[in-house]
Amino acid sequence: MFNSSYQHISFRQQIISPSQTYPCPRCSGGMLEAFGLTETLKCSCCDRSFVALRGGRLLYPANSLGMKVALTFWWDGLRWHWAGHTASTRQLLTLVTFFFLPIMAAQVAFALNLWPDRPEWLSPAAACATVFVLTFSTISFFCWDFDKVTKRKRREKSPALPDRPASN
Repeated sequence: MFNSSYQHISFRQQIISPSQTYPCPRCSGGMLEAFGLTETLKCSCCDRSFVALRGGRLLYPANSLGMKVALTFWWDGLRWHWAGHTASTRQLLTLVTFFFLPIMAAQVAFALNLWPDRPEWLSPAAACATVFVLTFSTISFFCWDFDKVTKRKRREKSPALPDRPASN
């Protein structure tokens, strides 16, 4: 009924050792292994590089992502847990400003009736929703670190299963 092999594992932050292998926290398909003579861990599937910082307790992306925001993780001995992100306060303030500024501008334009002969179907709520979707997708595209590319790479690399025909 209860597996006693997990009784000795404590669910506290454990030190991430570069000499051990771990499952990849981003793609969940590969293994993090030591990369060269550095303290970097590289995934065998998605080719992402990570480094353990803060006394080896948190896993950060190893390469600089510029304005992109990446997730950080901590290891409990069994699985990865989300520890936060790499965004600075300035980046977060800029994101919030660029998110709400177009929505507020659209609402002000409707309140001041700057476009009096607008179509009947263009209501303030519809325009606000459209501006919200466009702003959110633009900010996400430019600032967030996605897994879509690595998942596509993994699908292209994986061979067809022997019991299923390959689709061409």
